[in-house]
Amino acid sequence: MEQVERQAKSERTELPCRIVKRKHDAGASPGGARGVTSRLFWEEQANASPHPFREDVLSFTEAVSGIIEERCLSIKGAKILDIGCGTGAFALPLALEGASVTALDISENMLKRLTAEARHRGIHGAETIRASWKKIDPHNAGLSGRFDVVLSAWSIAVETKKDILKMEECSKQWCICIASGKVRRDALCEQILRTFRAPLNPIPDIRKIREALEDLGRTFSYESFAVTEREKQTPLQLAEGVAKRLAASGKIPNGPRILATVFALCNGYAGSESAIECEMSADTGILMWRTDRAHYED
Repeated sequence: MEQVERQAKSERTELPCRIVKRKHDAGASPGGARGVTSRLFWEEQANASPHPFREDVLSFTEAVSGIIEERCLSIKGAKILDIGCGTGAFALPLALEGASVTALDISENMLKRLTAEARHRGIHGAETIRASWKKIDPHNAGLSGRFDVVLSAWSIAVETKKDILKMEECSKQWCICIASGKVRRDALCEQILRTFRAPLNPIPDIRKIREALEDLGRTFSYESFAVTEREKQTPLQLAEGVAKRLAASGKIPNGPRILATVFALCNGYAGSESAIECEMSADTGILMWRTDRAHYED
C-alpha cells in the first residue's frame, strides 16, 4: 500500500469583491444560487450532465472497471451501490457488464435520465433510489451489508468520516472513492477565479477523503493520474464559467460585473468572439479499501 502524506491546506486569498449570499434555499428565486448541497441545484444540472456512454466518459468507466477486476472481483454478478450516481456514468456501463447496480442520487431529474437511457439500451440490471446519502439511514433503507462494492465517483455525497462509515456499513467487500485532487490552471484563468474568490479546489477533494480514511485508521490502495484539458474560450464563456462556480458554492453571481471584469483582465483580446487558450490539469485519484478484513496489502 502506498503510504500517503497529508496534503497542506491551500491558503485563502482575500480579494476585494463583494458577493451576496442567499440565506434560505427554499425561498430562492429561479435565478438565485442554491449551491451543490441543494437538491434543486442538481435538478437543474441534470440536462447539462455528460452522457454516460460518451466516449471519454465510457473510457474512464471501463478503466475503473478494469482496476476493480484486477482486485479479484468480477463485475459480472457483483452487487454494486453507486452513491451520487448522477445520470449513470458508472451505474449503466457496470450494469451492462452484468453487475446488479443500485443507483442512488438526490436528484429526480438525474435518475429520470438514467432510467430513460437504461430503457433505451435495454439495460435491466439497474434500480434507482432517490435519497440524500447525508440523510439516509442504511439500515432502515435495507442497504446494510447488501453490496459487494460501494462506489462514490465525483460525488459530494461522500466527504466526511460519517459518509465513509455509511459506505462501509453497506459493503460486504469493497469501498471505492473517485475524485479530483490538486488542480493546476494557466495564469489568466487562475487570476480570474481569484479575483472573484471563486472556489479553486475541487468538490469533493480526494485529498480530504484520504485524510478521513487515515484518521479512521483504514488501510487502502491509491492510484492517481493527471487529466489535462485544453480549450479555447471567449471572455463571455470564461465569465459564464466563473458565474457557475460561484453559484455552485452558494453565492449569487453578478453576471454583468463578472463579464466586465473578465474583459478587463483579458486585456488585448477585443470582443467576446476572441478565443483564449485555457489549460487545466487535475490529479484524479482512486481510493480502494476492503471492509471484510482489517487490513489490505497491495
